[in-house]
Amino acid sequence: MTRFETRHPDWLPAAEALRRILARAEPLEPESVPVPECLGRALAQAVHARVTLPPWRNSAMDGYAVRSQDLAGASRHDPVILRVVGETRAGERPEPALSAGTAVRIMTGAPVPSGADSVVRVEDTDAEVLPGEVRVFSEADRGRHVRPLGEDLRGGEVALPAGATVGPGQVGLLWAAGAERVMVHRLPRIGILANGDELAGPGDFQRVLAGEALPETNSPTLAAAALLAGGIPVPLGIARDTPDSILGKVEQALAERVDVLMTSGGASMGERDLLKRVLEKIGFRLDFWRVRMRPGTPFSFGHLPAGSSRRPMPVFGLPGNPSSSFVTFQVLCRPFLRRLAGHGRVHRPVVTARAGEAMESSPGITHFLRVTLRYGPDSREAFLAGPQGSGLVRSQAVSHGLAVIPERTARIPEGGQVRVLLLDDFGSGGEEAGYLP
Repeated sequence: MTRFETRHPDWLPAAEALRRILARAEPLEPESVPVPECLGRALAQAVHARVTLPPWRNSAMDGYAVRSQDLAGASRHDPVILRVVGETRAGERPEPALSAGTAVRIMTGAPVPSGADSVVRVEDTDAEVLPGEVRVFSEADRGRHVRPLGEDLRGGEVALPAGATVGPGQVGLLWAAGAERVMVHRLPRIGILANGDELAGPGDFQRVLAGEALPETNSPTLAAAALLAGGIPVPLGIARDTPDSILGKVEQALAERVDVLMTSGGASMGERDLLKRVLEKIGFRLDFWRVRMRPGTPFSFGHLPAGSSRRPMPVFGLPGNPSSSFVTFQVLCRPFLRRLAGHGRVHRPVVTARAGEAMESSPGITHFLRVTLRYGPDSREAFLAGPQGSGLVRSQAVSHGLAVIPERTARIPEGGQVRVLLLDDFGSGGEEAGYLP
């Protein structure tokens, strides 16, 4: 006789499940790394500027540094004639102070000499047709094109705060601020374990071709997602539907000193859904099981005990169906991993779109529908990315985002407004033309 597990489900709203998960997320300890190696990491300490930038007033144009009062009345028919007393280029020390009726030839970025408060663009002059003097044909540049000292950074001020994610722009700022090494949070190690006799892993595809197994897609999907979320995936393979196999894989995770264990499959109440029962024999404490979301209802979260020198190990129990696993990672797991890695911003961006077709839901459950986005000159439309069954794989590959249908909304009609959680790791948020003015 088939024996189903008896377990009281929590049926948490998706928002409450995420709140409880994030409440258990503490950033990992900091470590010092060279700036070239910190791309994608989160700063554990604020970085202060070691220098004021720019270190002097400098020119925003190629032209002539002048005193604004010397330009009064300048025009094409009545030019102002100034004596050129020197030249300054970027990286050189500023010229001596200007006196009345003089100018200094200056290049973009070069220091502006004291006494000058304007830079006349070279195109508003005769460019020194007569050596040693310049005719200025306009007074439009009075008080313009001089960048102030410290416009970018002031020595001692915070260049980047703790929690900032280091991208290409931040790398440039860190170098400009004089940082050579920075303190970043350690990257979390994510143990990834699949569960099920029906699964065929890498090198075992003949079983799939023979109709004897299903391809195990969750582990590679979750490993890629964990990597892009800022973690280090640690593949643990497939646990078969026996207590010994499951326990062996969990012990492997402990030996690998992973910070988080992420499982897929074995999350429901069938006779062979043994995962939670095996975990509980080694001290697993379940925080909650089952969430009012679709796909992904049989999701669980809890902790395994750890030794005195380590934290308890969070354990995410993701459903075995591919789309359920994919969606629950994006909605519930990814923010936790981002917080663990110390990032200040942990959630994906959300945009509002027009529903390009009707989107059905069930009251009492938050639906996350895989959608594609189409961009027009003044609009953004969301369309279902194919069938929405939880056992399907293709839709997760072609979707640009997850349309969020709230618990109390049974249907969004065509033309209605829908919020879309963007899945934008590779910038697939719409057609290229949609970004042009």
